[in-house]
Amino acid sequence: MPVPVPVPVPVAPSFDVVRVNPTGDAVIAGRAEPGASVAILDNGTKIGTATADQNGQFVFLSDARLPAGGQELSLSARGADGAETKGTVPVVVVVPDRKPAPAATAAASPSTAPQPAEAAAPQAAIAMLAPADAPAQVLQGPAATVGDKLGLSQVDYDSKGGIRFAGTAPPGAAVRVYVDGSPVGDAPADSKGQWVLMPGAVIAAGVHKLRLDQIGAGGQVVARLELPFQRAALAEQDVPEGRVVVQPTESLWRIARHAYGRGIRYTEIFAANRSQIRDPNLIFPGQVFTIPSPGSSMPASSSTSR
Repeated sequence: MPVPVPVPVPVAPSFDVVRVNPTGDAVIAGRAEPGASVAILDNGTKIGTATADQNGQFVFLSDARLPAGGQELSLSARGADGAETKGTVPVVVVVPDRKPAPAATAAASPSTAPQPAEAAAPQAAIAMLAPADAPAQVLQGPAATVGDKLGLSQVDYDSKGGIRFAGTAPPGAAVRVYVDGSPVGDAPADSKGQWVLMPGAVIAAGVHKLRLDQIGAGGQVVARLELPFQRAALAEQDVPEGRVVVQPTESLWRIARHAYGRGIRYTEIFAANRSQIRDPNLIFPGQVFTIPSPGSSMPASSSTSR
């Protein structure tokens, strides 16, 4: 009886590195089946190809600059047999607006001639892996050093109301967390400037105020961060039409893609919920957002420039 020959499983192309400079020039590296021709797609439109080497690695340097605003990069590979295999995990890229900021002029000094002020540093692009069933992974973010200042990066809830806070602070700093003015615990920042706190208190559904205090050596508050948020049950039943309860692993991009069919419209949701969202890259499970109707018009300032 002949032994069945195993059919090789196609290797789905994947991203390893995405680097985009402020002007939109991109360097992309990843993996695919050795020898495969890999197409790089920007919002579904092919912007170039690269060939995977004998180790299955490929590198792509963009000929054209990515436009300012948000876009979704994806991959598709075609092997020697002509079969196409699509990547399953896209990368969301946000390129800053390249309009030059007006340069200020330094004030004149009695002893020196006026000198032009130094131009502000360009804003960094952001690139994030966006798997459908796991938290987003930052491949490229702002140039600031992780843990150089007090910040909140994650709030997770479980089905029983248990909560987990995580964030940044200077290495070794003590962070005290308050919910509605009551302390729920302290957490030290590690050597990388990261802290985690899982308080025993259950956070009930409703509107709350989160406060972070960085405590100095003498017990004084040296930095403070406050964030209002609305905690709701994770199930979406009983939520009025035009509202959404943020679920674990969701992002504004994903919510907009579900609501409007285009992730780039996340700016409309951001503009409609500014009282709850301080940073469009940070939303938390249990928050309740208003979703503007698809045909509604938003202020021009709420749209990302293209």
